[in-house]
Amino acid sequence: MEIEREKVSWFKNKKIWIGIAGVAVILSIFYTIGYSGAKAVIDDEKVTYDELVSKIGDKEKELKEAEATLKEREQEIKNEISELEKQFEDRKSEFDEALAAVENKKQLETEIKSLESTKSGQETSISNLTADIKAKREELAKIEDAIVEKNEAPVQLPAGQFVVGKDIKPGRYKVLPVGRGANFFVFDQSGNNIVNTIIYSDSSLGVTEYVTLLDEGYVIDAASPFKYVPVE
Repeated sequence: MEIEREKVSWFKNKKIWIGIAGVAVILSIFYTIGYSGAKAVIDDEKVTYDELVSKIGDKEKELKEAEATLKEREQEIKNEISELEKQFEDRKSEFDEALAAVENKKQLETEIKSLESTKSGQETSISNLTADIKAKREELAKIEDAIVEKNEAPVQLPAGQFVVGKDIKPGRYKVLPVGRGANFFVFDQSGNNIVNTIIYSDSSLGVTEYVTLLDEGYVIDAASPFKYVPVE
């Protein structure tokens, strides 16, 4: 009986129960510490193992979606390149013609520049010739001014052949057309043709006057009437 009394008193002892409770609390604290230690830190956030597995699954899913999107975009780019290549092949002849036109344009521009240079040279040459003609005309005018008509009456002969010394006196004459004018020939005593010209009132068809020396025995062959003015 005493033993049973000791057992009952032991169960009723408060110190013993307090000790047991303390051990339970300690075990609970250790469990909590162990559980919290099983957590990981991601993006400054502490997560559990299950949460970590879930996040890894989400990231893998996002990665697969990104890879699928990348493949789709790569295929789209390949299709676009293929289409551009097809368009280029379809229009290659147009491009070649355009390039040929550019080359022709360059060649034409070069030819135009060459022609312009030639034209410029010709214009310079024409200008020089014009100046020369003007100078010659001035010289001719001086020579013509130097031909002084004698104080003698001019002689007018009809169309025909005339002998100098019989039909007209020998001398130096300025021959002028009477009317429109025509061919005018002079032959020496040996029959050599020393004058062969056209004296005409229209300068576009011949000369408007002609100065010649008529010696004794020369033969005049005139196709129309002419006036013979004695000159110095």
